[in-house]
Amino acid sequence: MKTLILNSSPHKNGDTAYIVNEIKKKLIGDIEEIFLYDAKISPCVDCRYCWKNKGCAIKDDMEKIYKDDYDTLVVASPVYMYNVTPPMFSLLTRLNYIWSNKYFLDITHVFKKKRGILVLTGGGSGEPKHALDTANLIFKFLNADFDSKKDYIYSLNTNNVSAKDDTQIKKMIENL
Repeated sequence: MKTLILNSSPHKNGDTAYIVNEIKKKLIGDIEEIFLYDAKISPCVDCRYCWKNKGCAIKDDMEKIYKDDYDTLVVASPVYMYNVTPPMFSLLTRLNYIWSNKYFLDITHVFKKKRGILVLTGGGSGEPKHALDTANLIFKFLNADFDSKKDYIYSLNTNNVSAKDDTQIKKMIENL
């Protein structure tokens, strides 16, 4: 078993990191965590390479994600302006080649089936609907089964109660 964690928090010791580290204690097998603020992942630049060629023209740290050698995918992000952070959104744009290859070239990319786990944290108490929608697209393109009832761990209002002190977090992690 292998787990890939995509962590798009700029804070390696913040609320998102706390939850991810608690989840790691439950995971079995190899774990690779990519800190997206440190990774070299360019956003899609609409070069249209994928309109005429298989795959993406940009070669960077996305190759680790395209490699598709993991059984569980953890998408972890703070919520900024109701959505995931910019590095996670850039990652999503790079999955555009899957759609373009399918509709322009009739090439279907099938990533192996995997489990999806979502971690969202937010300073305010607002509903992170757009962040959830963005994460669902990432899971869809990378063929990850995501059940928002049991695979969704969130801590909102962290400006007032840190994830570490959020009593619901432990319960959510236990239910994974």
